[in-house]
Amino acid sequence: MSTSPHIMTLKQTASFLGISEPTLKRRIKTKQIRAYKDGGYWKIKIEWAEAYQNELIKQSS
Repeated sequence: MSTSPHIMTLKQTASFLGISEPTLKRRIKTKQIRAYKDGGYWKIKIEWAEAYQNELIKQSS
């Protein structure tokens, strides 16, 4: 399965954010992180993951 360089899989996003896949799924379901399903698989745009990461940094400051 190939993805666009601007789209990440659940596994790639979890690794990028340093969280587990179950944690990422919970954050998607609670709308803390934007994502969409494509053929039954979660996909996350890099910009959305970066926006979530930046929000965490702001909150910790």
